[in-house]
Amino acid sequence: MDVILTRLQNRAFDIPSSVFEYLSGLYEKLAARDVPELLYPGFHPSVPKTIIGLHREQFRSDEYVNSRIADPTTGTLDHLHAEITADLAVRLAASKGYTGYAPALLRMAGHLHDADRSFPETMVQGEKDVRHDTELYAQYKRLHAESSVRRAEEMRRQCRDEGIHMPIEFGDDLDYLISRHESGGQKINGRNSGKPSDVDGRINLNDLADLLTDADSLSYFQANIFTNWQESGRDEQALVNKMQFMYTRTTSAARVELNRSVLQSGSHFLGPDGPDIEDVAVIRRLVIQTISASSGK
Repeated sequence: MDVILTRLQNRAFDIPSSVFEYLSGLYEKLAARDVPELLYPGFHPSVPKTIIGLHREQFRSDEYVNSRIADPTTGTLDHLHAEITADLAVRLAASKGYTGYAPALLRMAGHLHDADRSFPETMVQGEKDVRHDTELYAQYKRLHAESSVRRAEEMRRQCRDEGIHMPIEFGDDLDYLISRHESGGQKINGRNSGKPSDVDGRINLNDLADLLTDADSLSYFQANIFTNWQESGRDEQALVNKMQFMYTRTTSAARVELNRSVLQSGSHFLGPDGPDIEDVAVIRRLVIQTISASSGK
């Protein structure tokens, strides 16, 4: 049982029992997986496991859980979102032929990309107030990404204090991906510009940033959308605005994956054979409506 979700159910949200069991089981499966060692020059092998372990501990803290109970509109599935995004980022990297350092970097960036939201005392506030204003929402997202970079830096310092060594250049790579997770890689004439990794110059970080952004959006549609519907007060336009932001920034490959793994999946709650639950039916209708409208632009 997902102990974090259990503490939040009927306090921060009240999702149907079948949805709760689905999300809880998904978290248990992902969080139980051992984080692979990083066998790469200059790194202590347990860098990924230590960093991700520190982040998981923060999600289990009273500070984090109680903040979500006090104000659910700040988002209530960050712990599951981190696990799904990290897993998806690695799988997307594998589909592109990446091995070694790149998927390990993406796993850590995927877990920490929203680290700002894991630390309530310092997180950027006010997302709910700016969701209806495109310019203000973009400003909020930039501040959120910058704050997440700072939280990631703090966790790296904790690792070093514990004797877990890592190259200074690794921090630059990780920070760059986290800073770009809302927008993807930097483009010139629609194509990613060159941004060599400081650890492995053969890797273009802008290509990895696209994979991270895709994983972030796919993770939202796979899980966060269920509680986001309640967090937005079951306001259809508020949910559509959030979905539009998440969908329009994805690559064509991610859109194919969204259709395959969610809307046409026989095992996902938003698939054609999903349960007969009113909230789920409304969410599926709005997802299809949003995709259709975005594709027609």
